[in-house]
Amino acid sequence: MLFAQRLRMCARAGSCALVALGAACGNAHDPSRDHTLVVALAAEPTLLLPPLIAETPGFVVADQILERLAEPDSTLDIAGDRAFHPRLADRWAWAPDSLSIAFHIAPNARWHDGRPVTAHDVRFTFAIYTDTAVASPAASLLTNIDSVEVRNDRVAVFWFRRRHAHQFFDATYHMRILPEHVLGAAPPGSLRSSAFARAPTGSGPFRFARWVPGQFVELAANDAFREGRARFDRIVFTIATDPSAALARTIAGDIDIMPDLAAADASLAARATWLRLVRWPSLSSGLVMLDLHDPVHRDRPHPVLDDPSVRQALAMAIDRAGLTAAALGDGAEPAKGPLPAALLPDTSQLLPPFDPDAAAALLESHGWRLSHGSRVRHRGTTPLELALLVSISGAAAQRAAVVMQDQLSRIGARLEIEPVDNATLATRLASHRFDAALIALDWDPNPLSARQLWASPGDASEQSSNFGGYRSEAFDAAMNAAAFALDSTDARLAATRAWRTLVHDAPAIWLYDFRRVAAIRDCIRPAAVRADSWWSSLADWSVSHRCPTRPGRS
Repeated sequence: MLFAQRLRMCARAGSCALVALGAACGNAHDPSRDHTLVVALAAEPTLLLPPLIAETPGFVVADQILERLAEPDSTLDIAGDRAFHPRLADRWAWAPDSLSIAFHIAPNARWHDGRPVTAHDVRFTFAIYTDTAVASPAASLLTNIDSVEVRNDRVAVFWFRRRHAHQFFDATYHMRILPEHVLGAAPPGSLRSSAFARAPTGSGPFRFARWVPGQFVELAANDAFREGRARFDRIVFTIATDPSAALARTIAGDIDIMPDLAAADASLAARATWLRLVRWPSLSSGLVMLDLHDPVHRDRPHPVLDDPSVRQALAMAIDRAGLTAAALGDGAEPAKGPLPAALLPDTSQLLPPFDPDAAAALLESHGWRLSHGSRVRHRGTTPLELALLVSISGAAAQRAAVVMQDQLSRIGARLEIEPVDNATLATRLASHRFDAALIALDWDPNPLSARQLWASPGDASEQSSNFGGYRSEAFDAAMNAAAFALDSTDARLAATRAWRTLVHDAPAIWLYDFRRVAAIRDCIRPAAVRADSWWSSLADWSVSHRCPTRPGRS
């Protein structure tokens, strides 16, 4: 993914009509006849310009249009290049000193307007991603790339500052290549509002067709795609923001793929014999982000959360197992560390055990007193209270918030739940105007990409993805040591130091790791699904047999 941690956020209540298919709600289409694949999106993309995308729905759509130089396989082994296969680059060569990689652009790679893809586009793309006027959230992941050189029209050379195991991953994974001839004349700071941001020209297996706000984004197969035409003529990403309505539409045959089925709805979907429930690998987690600065006066510390003892006590007061079971059931498992367990396979339980008595004692020892007859602790005149931002459409998140509210009240902390819509939640996070926010994240395969969220922000901190303003020289040093260690044991030890530092400092409360369950029309056959992006091979999905015109009937 371009953004190491993509926000899995939802909006509320979407349109039921599927205008692109000309069908009313409940009228099943037949993908085996109309060659259209209908995919539910739990939230509408904000834009389709990869350097500026920060949430999963935008990548689901944009990744069908724009391409990387190379793609990892389903093993997600990101050391070296052995687990990567060609995409826009048909081959590559390492320099003898491993400080540069020359990518050869496929000679038959074409933009959707017919122009050839060249090494100039690759150099231009790197310039866009790293331009401070663009303020791409991926820029911090590209700092080890010194420059991109155009050797000739077909060869782009990446030069690195230092050797490390993930050089190839850094050069290929975070950037989707952009057309210089389309965007080159635009001021970088204006790209967010450009026409391209909502109707991009790409080189991938699908081209942009239309976007009806609040209803759907439609893509059409690229007839001239160098790797062969996609199996479906069209993909319609329907904006299905109400989970109950989305499930009803899926059961009715209006939607072919519902990629994120709530655990509570799985039994209902399982009764529909024309649907299959598929458990996909996932790199997704849920956490409470804490803001360590005053949300009104950013140059001041937060009156409550600046104190690490408070953050540690809040973490100890949360019963992750009980909360996960109550809020998500089988849809998640309690978090064991600050990243999904699949990204930290060699690390034992990192998070503090549930211990409300120890949490209360820690608060007491740092001056947070619970007066007789009061339910809320104070230190001086400052109450131990926080506002928690929660998406208004995330039913599981709202249940989790209520459980947290109850658990924290038992140690004398008041949690006020503040429901907000998707746009407000994203804006409040980006502008650092919150106390705490319950968010879900989709991670990329590199654990060290956690630097996006917690590495000390630089001068452009207002554009940083470090939403809470956490700073730690020890964490930064350990992450850098892990990133540039040439020995795998040294890298693992340094990373473990980083995770232990992070958990001790508690800039977030880590809650659960999601389990992804999808509901798919039985006649649809998925291609390989990667844990980091289930949508990466949609062009290879197909219909195995004629789909019923009405669900459950031939």
